[in-house]
Amino acid sequence: MAVRAITGWLETPPRPAAMTDERAPGPAGQAMLWGGLSMSLLAFVPGAYLVPALPLGEAIAIALLGSLAGAGLLAMVAGLAARQGKTTVGLLSTTLGMPAGTTLAALLLLRHTLWAIFALAFAARVAASVPSLGGSAGTWAVALGALALALALLPSRTFVQVWMGRFAFWVGLIVIALVTVTGIFTYGIPVLHDADGLGGWPTRAQGFDLIAALPLLWLPVVADYAKDARSPRSAAIGAWTGAGVMTAWYSIIGVLWVFTVSPRDVAGFITALPIGAGGLLVVIALESDAVAANLYGASMAGGRFGYRWFRPALLAAAIVAGAAVVATDALGIEDALQTLSMVFVPLFAAVVVRGVLKSVPRWAAWAAWGAGVAVYGWINPGDFAVWRDAMEFVFGTLLRAPFPLGDELTWLPATAASFAVSAAVCALAGLAARGNAAGRV
Repeated sequence: MAVRAITGWLETPPRPAAMTDERAPGPAGQAMLWGGLSMSLLAFVPGAYLVPALPLGEAIAIALLGSLAGAGLLAMVAGLAARQGKTTVGLLSTTLGMPAGTTLAALLLLRHTLWAIFALAFAARVAASVPSLGGSAGTWAVALGALALALALLPSRTFVQVWMGRFAFWVGLIVIALVTVTGIFTYGIPVLHDADGLGGWPTRAQGFDLIAALPLLWLPVVADYAKDARSPRSAAIGAWTGAGVMTAWYSIIGVLWVFTVSPRDVAGFITALPIGAGGLLVVIALESDAVAANLYGASMAGGRFGYRWFRPALLAAAIVAGAAVVATDALGIEDALQTLSMVFVPLFAAVVVRGVLKSVPRWAAWAAWGAGVAVYGWINPGDFAVWRDAMEFVFGTLLRAPFPLGDELTWLPATAASFAVSAAVCALAGLAARGNAAGRV
């Protein structure tokens, strides 16, 4: 009897949001969602890398520009998803063609599982490093993974309105306010920031890519939540303000003070705050929701294989994530994940343009995606060895072009160039197709 009940539950898809009695989240709810998901302790690290290579003023300006630009693309996709009522798989299938839907769903399922592994590994490492908590990283991985699984199984509106709106967002806001005040009175403006900048890595463009990548990490997830927003305007405004403001704030804290401990020693920085055992509350509020959001995205991708696969895909992703973190040093996949993430920037550029310009042929969306990925890899190939070697072979060996191009054009961010190239290919093809159709008439 119990087995039959469990099997029935697994094979029953989640209730559509339209069938629930809860009011759809408005701009404030969406802002709390994406602001809360952007409030990760990991967001301190890219800001910390900007100094001392760049002067203080430039580092802060780049943190602001990168945050708002990355959140801008997030907002475009959120608004489009809310208008069309489609998940990420739905948007991508509409853009690239329904036959590609299964392959895209498999790619998304891989992406969500890997990011759940990394987010859970980071959360477990931070929790294990806080002296007042105790416990091994493996123990915390099991505990936090179970919590994230429970959160991912909640209806999306409950997660947004109750967990994020009443708990996680406010804890994250208190933490960043406390860090800001503590930093001002403890460190002031460090002497290191009085320098004109030492140069080297990262350049301004590379710094922009580092910061913009933070909100853009949520591109493959944003539609899964934004489709339930009260209106396209609510979804877009909420995503832009929430992700933009909080990414900027956390990044600027990294610029100013995190380096005083170590860019990668976030736990050490947190233990310097007067919160004691409250460190557990911080880890739960700021890190478990990121794991849960990726697991929820995995369930939405799994649904592409049939209605019976929503919950099994979520459970499978959670089990794989927990086992990987307990058994391996899962933080070592960061470079591969960064490379995988950059694939989605030009893809969603094509999604946005085709959502506005319906005449864009599907072949042009594929071509735009490929061109955008190639441009990104040429300018900023990243540190994943296999991908970097492939890009160097194509551009440096076969085409005999400067590689990486970012070393020559230090002012050109790979994120912006990749988006622009993909959008331009789509727009030109769409306008040409519209012109040909008008000429035949």
